[in-house]
Amino acid sequence: MQLLDFGRGEPVSFVYVYDFGDGWDHLVEFEGLLVLEPAPRVATCLDGARARPPEDVGGVPGYERFLAILADLQHPEHRELKRWAGGRFDPEWFDRERCDRDVRAALRPHRRIRLYQPAPSRPRRPRS
Repeated sequence: MQLLDFGRGEPVSFVYVYDFGDGWDHLVEFEGLLVLEPAPRVATCLDGARARPPEDVGGVPGYERFLAILADLQHPEHRELKRWAGGRFDPEWFDRERCDRDVRAALRPHRRIRLYQPAPSRPRRPRS
């Protein structure tokens, strides 16, 4: 079955299990077929919100614990978890263009997978 098989007629939904060990269940809902002009030749991210949890964080309960520890600068595990997450983690971070590049990269063989959030972009100074 391909994504193109969905979105014709009545809305369709199903549960997608991403990681059997951590139990990440995603409800996927196809509400309708979106026609883009010109049609993209590859998968494209149209929109999104919030950061994805780090890999192997321990499912929903592990992610909740992770966020609580990162929010508490005095927690004994704060520094260790921050380092484990690549030195930074903002749960509200989302960059549509970066996600779009990641989606395109996922379709290539021998792809590099980004494990951590990138450093925030610095504003560019105008040239004089």
